[in-house]
Amino acid sequence: MKNIMKMVPNAFSVIDESFAESRELLYLLVNDQIFAAREQLCRLLNEPSSPAIQDKLEVAFREFYCGYESLAFFLENYESDPLEGVAPHTPLAKKLRRQREYILANRKTPLEQRIHRRAGCYHKDDTIPEKKIAELPPEAYRSLLWRLVNLDLFSIRERFLALLERNTLLPELDAVFREFFVAYELLELALEEYYYDPDDGLELRPEVIERLEQSVADIEAGGKTYTLEEVFSRLEGE
Repeated sequence: MKNIMKMVPNAFSVIDESFAESRELLYLLVNDQIFAAREQLCRLLNEPSSPAIQDKLEVAFREFYCGYESLAFFLENYESDPLEGVAPHTPLAKKLRRQREYILANRKTPLEQRIHRRAGCYHKDDTIPEKKIAELPPEAYRSLLWRLVNLDLFSIRERFLALLERNTLLPELDAVFREFFVAYELLELALEEYYYDPDDGLELRPEVIERLEQSVADIEAGGKTYTLEEVFSRLEGE
């Protein structure tokens, strides 16, 4: 497996990084936006179900999914074998081997296809998943979210972060990164059977555009001016 300690996000080429710089990159990785979004989802999932909570869950899940895209962009070029270089009879090797066998047996798409899917692009020969997250009934939607927020990625992230904050030596960080990477692949696999476009529903409706244009006209005519927050607050109330 490529050595994460010698890689930089968005460049994906081996360079001579200092230990401090490698540590900083890993710290950015474990503080990706997906982890804050996951905490928000957990809080909302523990609230009694209601239309208002459902709306908030959809917003929080959009943030979660965008965080997944960000995490994937960082990690998608590290798709070599995470077992490479690990002593084969250690508990870590046995755990990773079992998880990787499950991932490779159930994964249906190659890397290039997964990258395009995350961007909402499907090739003509690519089958669009039948399960659409936006169309799931509320209970099925909440069940999926519970499954996602309880994946191993999030407990491993906490351990990873604790090691970084304790200035742990490189070999231990390398080992926990391997766990983190495979846990990310399990998150990716959990989402593979679903269609989701985080941009869906963000388009302004014609009546909203009309009211925004009227607000601009009022301002140009010397009427009362509003901040963006006030404008959208008024729109939500209509």
